[in-house]
Amino acid sequence: MVYGQNAVMPIEFENKTLCTATKLGNELSEAQKERILQLNQLDELRKFALQNIILIQQHCMKWHDKYIKTKPFHSSDWALLYDSKYKDNLNKLQTQWLGPYEIEQVFANGVVKLATIENARFKLLVNGHRLHLYHKPNNKEDFMQQFEGLYNPPETTDGDPLGSPSI
Repeated sequence: MVYGQNAVMPIEFENKTLCTATKLGNELSEAQKERILQLNQLDELRKFALQNIILIQQHCMKWHDKYIKTKPFHSSDWALLYDSKYKDNLNKLQTQWLGPYEIEQVFANGVVKLATIENARFKLLVNGHRLHLYHKPNNKEDFMQQFEGLYNPPETTDGDPLGSPSI
């Protein structure tokens, strides 16, 4: 208590509630009985609202799950890995995919174990949502020849590097 100020009483003693009325042995008036009925109705309304919320959430979950596409990955498939560091930097000439990687194992929770296609000891566990199925060539030699063709373009027969017809 502070000198010169009124004492602060708990709310239950200022506003007579059912708890304080029963402790003090007071008779319940008609207004208090009506208030108890209103509180009981309020509890019923809360339960009804909670049931409606659960039904709406289940309906939204069914609608959302209907449009989820599953990606069936199998071991020995090839996949491209999404590089999330370029998510905000949208450069149209910069690739956002890494790989390809070979899928070693697929776990039940959607995690995929990857290895490089050069059979290196690099192992990587990633979420399956970050992967895109890569349609591999028939064998690794064909795949490596595709890359060699990109880096070493064939030369033209007349010696012109652009391959334009001479005038």
